[in-house]
Amino acid sequence: MKTLQLEFYKIKRRKIWLTVFAMLAVQMLWGMWALRNPKDWELECGWTALLYMVPIVDGVMMPSIMSVLASRLADIEHKGNTYKQLETLRSAGSLYHAKALCGSIIIAVMFVVQSAFFITLGYYLGYMGHPDVKYYLLSYVLKLVSNLSLFLLQLLLSMLFANQMIPLVAGLGGSMVALLLMFVSRYSFLPWGGNLSAALVWMDWDEATRICTYYYRDYSPAEMAAVACIFVWAIVFYVAGRILFARKNI
Repeated sequence: MKTLQLEFYKIKRRKIWLTVFAMLAVQMLWGMWALRNPKDWELECGWTALLYMVPIVDGVMMPSIMSVLASRLADIEHKGNTYKQLETLRSAGSLYHAKALCGSIIIAVMFVVQSAFFITLGYYLGYMGHPDVKYYLLSYVLKLVSNLSLFLLQLLLSMLFANQMIPLVAGLGGSMVALLLMFVSRYSFLPWGGNLSAALVWMDWDEATRICTYYYRDYSPAEMAAVACIFVWAIVFYVAGRILFARKNI
């Protein structure tokens, strides 16, 4: 706990919260623009539509956001060349765990704010009924774990490489991979496809009426395996990061 407290103390003046929420603000601006002036049929299915649209946007944006967050948490030690000094006070595994937990808390808070914003926006726009609490909570958990796996992958890269352009480029590449996956599949076993696999709602487009029909997904065995992979990737990246960082000659 003391190591975790020190992590938050070290980032106090690095404006990490401002950086993350500035990127989240882009999503909010997109939401206000894309969902403005809803039609009658959009008001009827608005709560379900949010469970489709938000994970899709997350799939494209979050790999880059997670790379920035991980880089900001790791490069403070690279710049000061203090990893070796810190290891005289704490084990490498403890240091890695503290950074992973620090980032996880930031991500959890970020998605709480995101969920609160879109729910508030839905009520403001006049969506009929209320959001389904069960599905929204499940969506939050799946979204949290899928993006946590991306963060842990980026944290691994950020702590292993002093040049932070390497993990940042990897994050941008992950966003491109996620965008490509959305055009070719409804699920993916790749870590960058976690948001796609975790989307609880899917959509059918009627070209004649130009109306979208949103429905809760009936997961096939392959899709269920893809969802399970979200949790597997999070565990794999955490364990791999802790082992590799502990063995790194700093």
